[in-house]
This record gives sequence, structure tokens and C-alpha cells, in this order.
Amino acid sequence: MSLPATLKHLLTIRNPNPLPGPSLRRLSAALSTTLTEAQTRSVEDGWLAIATATFLSVNSPASVTNLYRFVSRREAESPESLLRLEERAEKATLMRETSLKCVTFVGVPKVINSLASLTQALETDVRDVLEKRPLRTIANNDMAELSSRGLKLFKSIYDPHTEKLLTKLGSYHPDFPAIILQHEYGALLADPAQWPSLGRVGRTLTSAAGVACLRAAGGVGPQLTSHVYGLLKARGFDEADAKVEWLASEEGATWVINTVDRFCDLMTETEATELRGQSKL
Repeated sequence: MSLPATLKHLLTIRNPNPLPGPSLRRLSAALSTTLTEAQTRSVEDGWLAIATATFLSVNSPASVTNLYRFVSRREAESPESLLRLEERAEKATLMRETSLKCVTFVGVPKVINSLASLTQALETDVRDVLEKRPLRTIANNDMAELSSRGLKLFKSIYDPHTEKLLTKLGSYHPDFPAIILQHEYGALLADPAQWPSLGRVGRTLTSAAGVACLRAAGGVGPQLTSHVYGLLKARGFDEADAKVEWLASEEGATWVINTVDRFCDLMTETEATELRGQSKL
């Protein structure tokens, strides 16, 4: 079945395409600066999660691709300078898992765009070693366990207001609390119990990615505030997060927001430049 010409035309207007993003060279300058800052605090994984979530949220799959090229090579513009397979696989897994969790914050369509772009950018040897098993299906998880895991994560962010918030969400729609706890928090945001160590996101980076998504998306101030609180409360939730706990400090959370803003400003400048170029045609 083919679409009528009128419908086809309608689908070509009103910004149907994702943002192209800046060139790899221009993006690399911003990435290098912010990565150096992250390295002084030993939060390189946090930086990668934040950058991934930001570029995904502004709908720039090309920037997600270039981010992978930047982190998987000694020289971003040189395909011959690839890092070891283990290093590339770990970075690819972290980017892929962070992207999946962004479904909760900015929705499925943008995640599809960015995951498709990331997958296409991966080298064959990396794709071959990435996890192939689905770990979040209901068949692999007891529903009671999912609910318990989701509530634990939810409470770590929203306590002491958890019950009040769930009641309010239930007043909007009776199924809303269950969907949030079981599917969003239990199945998606909380790492699966059987998750291997490679590319694990964890509680702190999940909150940092959530803050990045909401800051980049804009227009969701109350939700952003809640997840900034959630980031600040991430300390002590998971021993495995100790190496990135600086992100859960006031200084760390401030750096997360400022880093997202710098990336977003670069995207805005790129879009404005492209629009000026189109207006001259």
C-alpha cells in the first residue's frame, strides 16, 4: 500500500528529520574539553552517559554516532586508531544501555533513532560480542520482583514523598503507578539482577542520564528538579557506584547540568547555522 501524494507531502514538512549535529571535528572539541573535566574526577563513564543522553534527547543521531567514534578511537577522525575490542565493547554497551533507559524520559521514537545510528556505527567485532539475550522480558523476571525492584529505586529518588506521589499519579489514571513502578522503574531503569559487569549503568549514572535527558528536552522543570534530587540521593544506594559518586554531590550535579547546557548550545548553534544556509538557497 502506498501513501497518497497529499499525505506524502504533509510528512515532509514540520521538521520530520532529526538534527544533523555539528561536524565530528567541531563536536570533538567540545567532547575533549568536557572529557578532560570528567577525567579530573574519574567520572569518564558518567560523562559518556551524559553525552549519550543529551544527544539522544535533542534528537541528533549523527552526534551519537560521532560520540562513539570519539570514544572508540585514539584519534576520532582516524578509523585506523581503534581502541582494543574490550574497551570499545564496554563503551558501546554503556551507550546502548543508557540510550534504552532514555525511553522513560524522552520516549521511544528518539531512542529508536539514536540506537539505530549507534548500531550502524559499531564495528562488526563489537556487534559480535555485545549481549544478545533479552534480560528485561517478563519471562525472565518475576513480576513481584520487578515491582519490588521498581519501588526500591522509586523510593530512593522520591522519599519521603513516595506514597503521596503515587496517589497523585493514580488519580491521573489508575494504571499509571503500576506502569511506572513495574515497567519503567522495575524493568527498565533498574539494572536487571543478572546483568553482567560489562557496561553497567547503575543507580548514579541512571539519575545523571535522566537529568541530562530532561535538561536537554526542556519544558519539564518539575520533573528535572525531582531527578536532580534523585541524583543527589544516589550516594550509598549501590556500592558498585562508588567510583562515580562525585556526580551525586552538589558540585557533581552542577557539572552535569552545565555539561548538558554546553552540548545543547553547540547543537543550537549548528541548527541556526544550517537554517541560515538554507535561507540563502
